[in-house]
Amino acid sequence: MGFNTALSGIKASADYLSTTGNNIANSDTTGFKKSRVEFGDLYSTSVIGAGSSNTIGSGVSVNNIAQEFSAGNISYTDNNLDLAIDGTGFFVIDVGGTQAYTRAGDFKLDEEGYLVTNDGAYVQGYNAVNGVIGGSLEDLVVPTERIAPEASTEVTIESNLDSRLEDVPPYIASTFDTSDPDTYTYTQTQNVTDSAGIQHAVTYYYAKAETPNTYQVYATVDGELTDNTGANWLPETYVTFDDADGTTSGTAFAPIYSDSTEPTSGDIVAPGAPNDFTITGTLASGATVNNTLTTANFSTPDNFARQSFDPTDPETYTYGNTNTVYDALGETHTIGYYFIKQGEDNTWEMKITVDGESTYTDPATGNEVPFLTEDTVVQFDSQGNITGAYVGYSPYAVASPTQLSIVGWDPTNVAATLDIDLGESTQYALSSSDTFSQDGYAAGELQGVSFDEDGFLTASYTNQQTAVLGQIALANFDNVDGLTPAGDTAWVASSESGAANVGKPNTGTFGSIQGGALEESNVDLTEELVALIEAQRNYQANSKTLETENTVTQTIINLR
Repeated sequence: MGFNTALSGIKASADYLSTTGNNIANSDTTGFKKSRVEFGDLYSTSVIGAGSSNTIGSGVSVNNIAQEFSAGNISYTDNNLDLAIDGTGFFVIDVGGTQAYTRAGDFKLDEEGYLVTNDGAYVQGYNAVNGVIGGSLEDLVVPTERIAPEASTEVTIESNLDSRLEDVPPYIASTFDTSDPDTYTYTQTQNVTDSAGIQHAVTYYYAKAETPNTYQVYATVDGELTDNTGANWLPETYVTFDDADGTTSGTAFAPIYSDSTEPTSGDIVAPGAPNDFTITGTLASGATVNNTLTTANFSTPDNFARQSFDPTDPETYTYGNTNTVYDALGETHTIGYYFIKQGEDNTWEMKITVDGESTYTDPATGNEVPFLTEDTVVQFDSQGNITGAYVGYSPYAVASPTQLSIVGWDPTNVAATLDIDLGESTQYALSSSDTFSQDGYAAGELQGVSFDEDGFLTASYTNQQTAVLGQIALANFDNVDGLTPAGDTAWVASSESGAANVGKPNTGTFGSIQGGALEESNVDLTEELVALIEAQRNYQANSKTLETENTVTQTIINLR
């Protein structure tokens, strides 16, 4: 029996040596799980004498080669298709129709766009249709075709318009003083003759008021604001001029209103009906002055007021910016948005350009039509919060709420509408700025794919778009020790492991996914080298037992 005992020890030590050598050989194998040898002693017993305390053992046997499924270290790579499981679970793969499981996530794309292992097994998951993850387990695939363009349908312009910026010309809040040029905008002088036939110089001073394109007018005679009785030569008077485009009267900067108060909504009706300026009073000499300045002779603010809007001239608007939108073919167009401060009532006129143009040709009429309705304004409350967008503004018209949108911008579809959302725009005492977003994009080629911690497979395209293509599947088992090794760092289910429980990463007991990373082998080389020494020692010791048994047997044989 001694020979058999020694031989069983040699065989067990050889198995120990082989297992340790296999661990060492796979110390750099991605996702490899080390094995250990589990030994059991042998006893030969018969019915008679079974359980005797004097029974001598018959050696050793290898009861099991068990794999240890402890996690290996995660090392990061530059490949987005390299995946590691941080926690429990196995990747599910299809090997020739057989479902297998692995922790090795060094995946690739084959020529048809399927996610595969190095051995060509198909990685399983849930493919998405139009961004919606399906419920059927199937081969994960990355569509390699380009994505079609999407025309812009909405832009969001969330801006802050600096409340400190001024109208043009700026409002003059200071008390009028003929000796202080900062208290008026410009002047006009003419000679008049009094009742005694003596000429006098009359000067009109125009001081910008709070209302858009409106001025308070003062008049002096020979430098005096009042006559000999202390009355003003010209009673309180305001005049409003048309804008640089002659929107109301048809003539740029033509006077369209003059009266004793600033105009309000409804006071001005096209083409305008201003009153003449009349100065009356008594001089110190007793002579009287009575003179009328007709509207035709009013001095207009051509050199002081803001000129017609021109996107290339920053002097014609208060704040502006440009960004990109896309038509139905994916062609880019430059949309410009400009704000013009109108008066001191928190009102800003808005202008839109497309590719530098303010208008488009209406195919039905052949007329040039502005992209955005004329006199569209944005208004804010006294706290600087946006209250809405309107068409028309005081004093030219009664403001009417409007939904901001433009048409005619898309040459592939003239009827296409582009809605404009101003979001939570503000008018604070901060430098003017804006954030812009839109929902269109050009055609795009597949640029790359990546996985997030939930296992979602996301594609990125050359047009800066992303799309969810699917989600990788994970599997777990009631008894992972019961899995059967299938080679290529994969396992298959067995009756001992139970059926696979398949689910999605980061849910339940499943671990999360680390993209651009691989799980290293869980082999500890130092531990294995020590085991190697132990296996060698055991092998030598059992060989010595065999040698001793042989010597004893020879001694008996040699007895005579």
